[in-house]
Amino acid sequence: MKRSRRITSFRRAKLLAAFDRSRLSAAAFARQEGLNYTTFCGWRHRRTKAKASPEFVQVELAGVPAPADLVIELSGSARMRISSAGQIGLAARLLQVLHVSAPC
Repeated sequence: MKRSRRITSFRRAKLLAAFDRSRLSAAAFARQEGLNYTTFCGWRHRRTKAKASPEFVQVELAGVPAPADLVIELSGSARMRISSAGQIGLAARLLQVLHVSAPC
């Protein structure tokens, strides 16, 4: 029986970042990198469950005019531009859906 090689946490983080940029399915990415699919899904699951500092913090600046547009940088090169208060609900819903971990 072939014994699997140990992957360092640094290498795992690099692989997960590469996956985020790849636009491949989890199965295709794991196959491409020679990773066990179930193990790779476990890495993704643990990453989403990891307790980190808050991603969004509400900030209020007194006496400072609001910018015309709000740009939110997402993973990779994706950006979301909010140009009116009417778009806030839609943007919040989109961010909520993107934050939910997609099953492998």
